[in-house]
Amino acid sequence: MGGGMMGGMRGTSADSMFAPSNDNLTDEEVVGRVYDNRVVKRFATYIGPYRKYALIALASLLTYAAVNASIPLLIKYGIDWAVAGGNVNRVHVIGAAFMVITVIHFLSNRLQFIFISLTGQHILYDLRAGMFSHLQNQSNSFYHRTPIGRIMSRMQSDVLQLQETFELMALALAELVTVGAIIILMLVIDWQLALACMLVVPILTLILMYWQRFARHSFMRIRRAIAMVNGEYNQNITGVRVVQSLNRQDENLAHFRTLNNEYLDANLEAARYSGMLQPMVELLIGLGIGVGVVLFGGFLLQRDALEVGTLAAFALWIQRFFEPIRQLTMQYSQLQRAMAAGVRIFEVLDLQPDVTDKPDASILPQVDGEIRYNDVVFHYTPGTDVLKNVNLHIKAGENVALVGSTGAGKSTLVNLLHRSADVTGGSITVDGHDLRDVTRQSLVHQMSMVLQEPYLFSGTVRENICYQNAGITDEEMIAASTAVGAHDFVMELANGYDSELAERGVNLSIGQRQLISFARAIVGNPRILVLDEATANIDTHTELLIQRALNRILKDRTSIVIAHRLSTIRNADKIVVLDQGRVAEVGSHDELLESGGVYAQLYAINYGLSGPSIDVAPVGGEVIGADGLSPAAAD
Repeated sequence: MGGGMMGGMRGTSADSMFAPSNDNLTDEEVVGRVYDNRVVKRFATYIGPYRKYALIALASLLTYAAVNASIPLLIKYGIDWAVAGGNVNRVHVIGAAFMVITVIHFLSNRLQFIFISLTGQHILYDLRAGMFSHLQNQSNSFYHRTPIGRIMSRMQSDVLQLQETFELMALALAELVTVGAIIILMLVIDWQLALACMLVVPILTLILMYWQRFARHSFMRIRRAIAMVNGEYNQNITGVRVVQSLNRQDENLAHFRTLNNEYLDANLEAARYSGMLQPMVELLIGLGIGVGVVLFGGFLLQRDALEVGTLAAFALWIQRFFEPIRQLTMQYSQLQRAMAAGVRIFEVLDLQPDVTDKPDASILPQVDGEIRYNDVVFHYTPGTDVLKNVNLHIKAGENVALVGSTGAGKSTLVNLLHRSADVTGGSITVDGHDLRDVTRQSLVHQMSMVLQEPYLFSGTVRENICYQNAGITDEEMIAASTAVGAHDFVMELANGYDSELAERGVNLSIGQRQLISFARAIVGNPRILVLDEATANIDTHTELLIQRALNRILKDRTSIVIAHRLSTIRNADKIVVLDQGRVAEVGSHDELLESGGVYAQLYAINYGLSGPSIDVAPVGGEVIGADGLSPAAAD
């Protein structure tokens, strides 16, 4: 589109904790911490609607942790109080208590799994819906400068990463609570033996700190590599027709193998680091039991300073104490990736669109379609104006054509009217209403655009035509299709208007897709219609159908037509010639030819491509050449 949409996106508010430091999203290589308080706090704000589920999950989790820590204590009393005492009744009591504890352990474990899943899945549902809605409201410039692969990574990979890790995080919390309860019980029962058993904890902490320095690099490699692999997938699948037409399959496969090998090497490196840590944890568990329980505990037992049941309980506690640490080290990289995913997700949700409504923006009433550009200045990059003091008056119901060389600012002019961006100087009004003072939704509801590249959605023909106006009746839909010449070919489809379209409507010809796009544009009877190179990519016959239809569909509505093919706009009420961001000329086709200015030069170039034998007399609004073809066909 003319001028492109490459402007910088405004950042979020100054206190937005996830706002990116520049105009782009954070790189995929950024790796999170194992615990990021910002992510956890922000994530917690989504719990509100599911507070009941979360409270049940928390209660079950705490019960599970308490019971898990108390089982060795029950075994201690069973040995010391019942077995060693030789009292059979006490054995029965301990046995019954053990059964009760086991049932509570089972129920609390099951409840925490159920309600953690319920809470987590509902939160992730809200996150996905929130991201989908938020991304739909982003400005065009965001999508022009942000790779689709990176956006899809946020929508899919990062949310999936959180989904896979949510239960792990909840279970990690349960394990940490268990560790806390075990430490308290060990210190209460025998603080000397407890300290002896935990002598290995500082050693483990130092090992983890040292290991993280090396592991972090490999996790960064993984994120960077998978982003490159995903980007290559997206680029080659989207452009598969170009790839095949240029016979680039082998070269692209070789390039992909290079990226894929980097991803493989990064994962193998991470596996080596993980494989190094796990045996170290197992070794420390063995030292804790061997030195703390066996040696020091055996020494205390020989001196009658320790009971047998206490020694057995400590052996079990040490096992349970290190089990959460073992699990966390095994899932270290996943927790780290989850925190990074959370940062990236909330970063997207914090991004603000370039165009937002004022707090006091009003609803635009039904308009006649009078448009004024008043000293309009616009730039994508500060200091480089794309439009320079543009003044233009378009009367209600007038058919205006915009022409000019590539980059003159034609598409930018209509994008500003559609509020894809706001002017950086001057103003644009519709029926006297400054566009910045009305809600964008009420503005675009009275406008329609037909772009050069027709885009249809998966679904039926009916759903595509009624895409913007779901309440349209069948009679209105058929009338719109008939007006643009689409009705006949639609009725020839297997199921008429209920025929299913493939992705992007690829089971139709490009001309048929554009006719449906035209029907979609006019079915809601918009007051303002913009055609941005709408006939550039279609065949001569379809263009002729559309040209004839335009005489009907443009009547009594304001229309702006952007065209390089001057044959399509010679009957416009007014032709506006743009040159380097300025309005160079305004007038009718004949007036501009007579003036011998920019338009006359463009006209000469346009028809020079068709050869010298050109008859420019209009026939039904179409210029016919001596060879029987329109200049559009010659183009």
